Amino acid sequence: MVTLDDFELAPDVVFVGLYPGELCRNRDEVLEMLRRAEESGVRAEAEILWEGAETLVVDPRLDGRHQVITLRDGKVSEVRAYVSREAAIEAVEGRPW
Repeated sequence: MVTLDDFELAPDVVFVGLYPGELCRNRDEVLEMLRRAEESGVRAEAEILWEGAETLVVDPRLDGRHQVITLRDGKVSEVRAYVSREAAIEAVEGRPW
């Protein structure tokens, strides 16, 4: 299992959730969101389902949502949530990398 703690976050990392308000635009905002989630008892331990050169599709084992994590220079530059595994994989397969 992996967590975002296993990766270094780029200073300009972007996190896009499923719902309005689930948006972070930098490392400090992402870390604050993770801190609040952890205080609420939420701790995602993700399974990597698909791995490309700079892209991962993960199942954070939360509420059915899946995430696409994009790396740049070995650091997480974007985390984007999708409603399902199928939607996340479709998003990755449709991208030009």
